[in-house]
Amino acid sequence: MNQKIRTYLPAILIILIAAGILIYQALTKQDVPDDLKQKMQEAAKNGQNLTPEQMKAMRGKGDGGGLKGWMTQVGNVSIFLGTVAFWWFRFKKKMTSKVPFIKKLSKFLYKVHNFVGWTALVLTAVHGAYFLYTKKLGDHDQLTGIAAGLILLTLAMYGYVIRKIKNKWTRQVHRLLSFAWLIALAFHAGGFFGTCVGASIGLWILIELFERNQSQPKKQVA
Repeated sequence: MNQKIRTYLPAILIILIAAGILIYQALTKQDVPDDLKQKMQEAAKNGQNLTPEQMKAMRGKGDGGGLKGWMTQVGNVSIFLGTVAFWWFRFKKKMTSKVPFIKKLSKFLYKVHNFVGWTALVLTAVHGAYFLYTKKLGDHDQLTGIAAGLILLTLAMYGYVIRKIKNKWTRQVHRLLSFAWLIALAFHAGGFFGTCVGASIGLWILIELFERNQSQPKKQVA
């Protein structure tokens, strides 16, 4: 087995496992999550007939708030930090930009890339541990979270290995896992993930337009 196959094989196996989890979750997903179903049953005992939409609007309030709400926000912060770490793949090409601001921003992202990535992993572990403990396995969105967390852990491991093993395949796998993680997050995080992606695309477009504008020769006034 050559070095390229040895480098790619673990990541491919993890991606296949994560894909299997996502497919299983999609095929077995409940229309009404277990926690909402329980709330609806409790409300019915009190003479309240609430629809799933009304109950979803109440999530994060009353019994659904507290630590659960904070842990949800921890997950959102980890997604944001992971998105910032992903920016490096775009800004690495701007390290030699002729625009000082963009060059400094690219160098800053290079410096914080590892720290932000590992922080995202730690927060993901805290977020995931809480919901694994408080929800039964296979509950609403839990499996998609496991798939995304598994990919992120593998992504971090390859990021660590990059510094130890100098070859192009390790970096290629690291990049591949980054895109796989984004796909898994799209299934798990939904709206907040979409907001992060939209903000990232908007930022990249603004940076590109700003760089082009600054690179154009200034017209001299006669």
